[in-house]
Amino acid sequence: MEFTDNLEAPIIYRKWAAIGTIAAALQQRVWLTTSDKLYANLYIALVGYPGVGKTRTIMKGKALLTHLEEVHLGPTDITKASLIDAMSACKVTVSHHFPRQFNDIFNSMALMADEWGVLLQTYDGDMVPTLTTFYDVIVQFDHWRRGKEIKIKIERPQLNILAGSTPSNLMKYMPDYAWDQGFTSRLILVYSAEINKKDDFAKTEEALPPDLIHDLQLIHKLYGEFTVSDEFRNEVSNWRFDEDEKPKPTHPKLLHYNSRRRAHLYKLAMVAAVDRRDDLVLGPDDFHTALGWLLEIEKFMPDIFAAGTFTPDARIMDEIADFVARQGRPVTDHKILRFASDILPAHSIFKVLHVMQTSGRLAKVSDNPVTFVKGDSRDK
Repeated sequence: MEFTDNLEAPIIYRKWAAIGTIAAALQQRVWLTTSDKLYANLYIALVGYPGVGKTRTIMKGKALLTHLEEVHLGPTDITKASLIDAMSACKVTVSHHFPRQFNDIFNSMALMADEWGVLLQTYDGDMVPTLTTFYDVIVQFDHWRRGKEIKIKIERPQLNILAGSTPSNLMKYMPDYAWDQGFTSRLILVYSAEINKKDDFAKTEEALPPDLIHDLQLIHKLYGEFTVSDEFRNEVSNWRFDEDEKPKPTHPKLLHYNSRRRAHLYKLAMVAAVDRRDDLVLGPDDFHTALGWLLEIEKFMPDIFAAGTFTPDARIMDEIADFVARQGRPVTDHKILRFASDILPAHSIFKVLHVMQTSGRLAKVSDNPVTFVKGDSRDK
C-alpha cells in the first residue's frame, strides 16, 4: 500500500492488487484441508471506469512477481488452446528433505491483465469451462487436439487472475444467464468509483522496494498445510451458524456467489496469515481480516450491475439531459422535442420525455411557455 501510494488509483484497488499478488506467489505451496485441499488462488476483477488506475495498479503487482523464481506469468491475449499451452509450460517443482526426501510437482500460472476482455472474448465459447477447471485445481487435466493428434496432460493445473474491467465490458462478457452458473461464483468483484487525485509532478520512487521483494520471496518459499486454531474454528462456527453468514449480498446475480463465499473467506484468511507471519496457523485475526476484506467490497458489488447496464433509451436520455444542461438556461419544450426527434423515432419521443420528467432527470420550471432544466435526481 505504501509503495503504490503515488498512484491515482482507489485504495481498494491497491489493497486487492496486493492480495492477488500474494495469492499468486503462494501457488500450490500452501493449502487448507476442508472436504478437499483448498489453495489460495483467486480470480479478482478490479471494476471501474476508464482512467481510474486499474492498469497501473495491476502492473505493480506483476512487476513484483517477476522477482520470484518459478512464478510463471501467462499471456494476456489468449485463446483456450494458448492458455492450455501456457499452463502446460508452467511446471513447478518444490523439493523437500524433511521429514523425507520428495518432490512436489504441479503447474501454476498467474494472469495479470489490464482488461478482462482479452481473457474472455465471449462467454459462450469454450474458455469458461477451462478457466473453471484451472481455478478448482484438479489432479490431472487432459486435453486432446485432433488436428495435431496431440494429447496434453497437465499435473494439478492452477490459475490466479488479477484483471481490470469497466462495468460495461464486464456485463458485455458476462450475460445475464452467466450469473446463474459456476464460473461467476468464483469471481471476486472489486468496484470503485473513487477519484484519487495526485500531484502529476511529485517526485516518486519507481524502483521496487528491496524489503518488499524480500518479504514476498519469503512468502513464496513457504510450504505446507495450514492448521486451524480453536479460536479460528469458533469464529467460523459463530459466523456460519449463529449469524447465518450475514451480512451477505442480496442482489439476484450474486446468489451463487454466496454459495462460494466461505471458500473465498478461507483463501483470504491464508493470504492474511502469510502476510503477518510464517507459522501456517490460522487464528482469529486472520478470520476477521479476511471477512473485513469481503464485506468491504460486497457492499459495492451491486453497483457494478447498475453501472454496466445501459439500454439504448438510457443513453438517449443522457444525450437529452446533456443538451438541456449545455444551454445554460431553461429550455422550452419545442426545442427539446426538436432535438429528441433527431435521435429518437417519433413514436418514442413523448414516452422517453415523460420518463425523464417523472424520474426527475428533467424538471419543469414554467408552464407558460413550458420550459425545463436538467434535473439532478440521477446524479444524487
